[in-house]
Parts: sequence; structure tokens; C-alpha cells
Amino acid sequence: MKTLNSLVATLAALTGDKEYIDAIDRIWENIVTRKLYITGGIGATSEGEAFGENYFLPNETSYCETCAAIANVYFNYRMFLLHGESKYFDVLERTLYNGLISGVSLDGGAFFYPNPLASSGQHRRQPWFGCACCPSNLCRFIPSLPGYVYASKGDSLWVNLYMENTLTTKVGRNNVTISQKTQYPWNGNICISIDNISEGGPMVLKLRIPGWARGEAVPGNLYFYADSAENSYSVKVNGDIVSCELENGYFVIDRKWTAGDKVEVHLDMNVRFVKADNNVEADRGSGAMTVWLKEDI
Repeated sequence: MKTLNSLVATLAALTGDKEYIDAIDRIWENIVTRKLYITGGIGATSEGEAFGENYFLPNETSYCETCAAIANVYFNYRMFLLHGESKYFDVLERTLYNGLISGVSLDGGAFFYPNPLASSGQHRRQPWFGCACCPSNLCRFIPSLPGYVYASKGDSLWVNLYMENTLTTKVGRNNVTISQKTQYPWNGNICISIDNISEGGPMVLKLRIPGWARGEAVPGNLYFYADSAENSYSVKVNGDIVSCELENGYFVIDRKWTAGDKVEVHLDMNVRFVKADNNVEADRGSGAMTVWLKEDI
């Protein structure tokens, strides 16, 4: 079913069929506002490896299959391609750094099939499974990650994920090479350099400002910040602070770029206290801390 969602989103984007678009929008909304774990994991029950009823999100018996997390990345990426809104990458990123990567050990030699949110010690990563879809799916997915960082259309370049990389591509009439220098997600400082650009014309750079940096724990109201802290962000171009009204969650910089231009993005990474909608029975009376690990921990 999760792969089917990706296919329907792709079909909706290719055909523009309103019925497909409306249907897949309703499915996405239902998942994110009623059936998503705070880790970005999906699939509450092992029976059929399936979603449960609305707000049924048990912690110790949650299934949250690693393959389902990968499928959730696929689905949200295709929803972004359909609509161009940052909220889909908000879910994708949450899944990527929490619900998906938990499926493999640091040494890459042991795997989780389900990824429960609570355990009494009975869950251990295994080197292999009789049905080994999750290890092989992870091995296939991780090398594909660079393909999710950027997107382009016309003279616009979307920066969707922040991680060290160098990109050489064509945006509109420009042949451009840009690079990111960052320790994200260890900290929220990102430097994007225009290393080389042809003189073909201006380029629109669209920087994703994550929802959590704008006071939104997740899209919708399934989880919310229950503290008085605030997150904020700032953007500089060649050392000067710039501002704009966000467009679909993106900070838009439209200018004629030259080699050597630098864009600096700062995202506050405060520890935040998160609670679930009261309809989530398993989470009543409890909460979660969003903690950004520092590099020296």
C-alpha cells in the first residue's frame, strides 16, 4: 500500500488528474495527522504490517518496519514533486534521521526489521533475517540519498536537505556548481557557496526552512511543542542578513549570482518538549524531548 501511494502521487503529478490529486492528498493528510509516529515511522501493527485506526499509535508493540520508513521517504518525495511544498520534506527528513536510520547499526552489520518506540530489552538488531527485505532495502536506499538533496525546475533550484556535498548541474540557462559546508544535523549552521556559474541569467535559490525551525513540531497537529522555548532562523548573503516571506516553506532568493557568492543559513536547535494529541491514548501523560546531539557526545 505504501508503494502504491508513491505510484499514485507520481501518476497525479504526470497527469494532473484532480481526482488522483485529491485522493492522494487525503491519504497523506490522514497519515501525517493521525497515523504517524513522532520518529516518522509508520505502521502501528504487525498484523498485515499495517496502519491501525486513527490515533492508534502504541509504543512497545509498534511495528514501524524499516522498509515502511523507506517507503515513507519515497512517498513524501513524490508528494513534494507534485506540490512543491516543504512540509513533505519535513516528514521525509524526520523519517530519514529517526525512523529509517534506526534500522541499521553504526557498523552497518546489524538491522532492525520493526522499530518499536519502547522496549523492555527484547528487541535486538540482527545480522540477517529469513525474509531479509529490510537489510537489502537499506543497502539500496542509502546510496540514493544524494538524489533527494536538490530539485530544479526552470530557473529555480530547491535546497531540500542540508548535508556536505557538491552539485554540478544546469538550472535554467546557467551551468552551476554549488557546495554545502555543514555539520548538520549536529548543528544548524549551513554555508552554501556558488563555486561556479555561467553568465546565462539569474537563478532562484529556494532554501527549505524546516517546520521545526518555525515552531511546528510536525505538519498538522498530531504532535506539538508544549514548552515556552522558541526556534528561529536567519539567512545571510555575502555576510548581509536578508529577509523574505516564505513561499511554501522556502526562503526564496532571486538574484544574479556570481562565483564566490555565499549563503549562510542558521537554524536554532533548541531542546524542545513535544506532546501528542490527546486522542493518542498511548501517549497521554507523557511527552518526548527533541534533542540535537552535539558532535563531541
